[in-house]
Amino acid sequence: MKRFLPILLVLLLLPVFGISIGDEGKLMIQGDKGEEVVRVQTRLFDLGYYTYKPTGSFRTVTKTAVVTYQAESGLMSDGSVGQETLTALFSRNAKRVDFHAAIPLSYTAQGVINEKGNLITWKVIRPKLVEGNLYRIRNAATAEELQLVFESGESHADMKVPVKLAEYWNAKAMLHKWLGDTNSFYKCAVLFELDGQWIAASMQWNGDNRICVYFKDSLSHVLRLPDIEHNANIQKAGS
Repeated sequence: MKRFLPILLVLLLLPVFGISIGDEGKLMIQGDKGEEVVRVQTRLFDLGYYTYKPTGSFRTVTKTAVVTYQAESGLMSDGSVGQETLTALFSRNAKRVDFHAAIPLSYTAQGVINEKGNLITWKVIRPKLVEGNLYRIRNAATAEELQLVFESGESHADMKVPVKLAEYWNAKAMLHKWLGDTNSFYKCAVLFELDGQWIAASMQWNGDNRICVYFKDSLSHVLRLPDIEHNANIQKAGS
């Protein structure tokens, strides 16, 4: 029994003295979700590495921000958030992105809403959406259209840009025109075609290939809370 006492004593003292047991177990990796992801995204946003609204979902954009931060901070740039990265990220001396005097603003605000659609809840819409299918989306102000692929969705529709070249380039051109050139907070009122009818919706783009489309009663990735801006767009586009 005596030979186990030193080991037991060390284990008891670890939390007291804050001794780290290493960074072998990754605290956060791509695919993770939750409050801790929101915390990391918010910190990366404050430091200038993450320029998108915190979603609580660790995906490509978040991983890219982590990799950039790690490289700038002299850490191993693997895109996962272990104890070393977490400590550096929240330290007083955390490295910030250099300030750029000229910030490009290519976004043009959405004009008068001329196109109207039906107000239908996400609960009704979700069972009708088929993963991998193309869906038409129309700008509620300009009536311009694009097609996107439905990928998945728990609280709202997660869409992506089509692979077929003609559809891909049209979608990219419209996304740039409607929402700017980079991932942002910008959202626009749109109409979503389903079962031969147009449904009021709101759309946001991450600047790459992922697009979020909200409907009446949709919730955000962030702790499944309502998004006030999306809801306002949906009401404007609803008849």
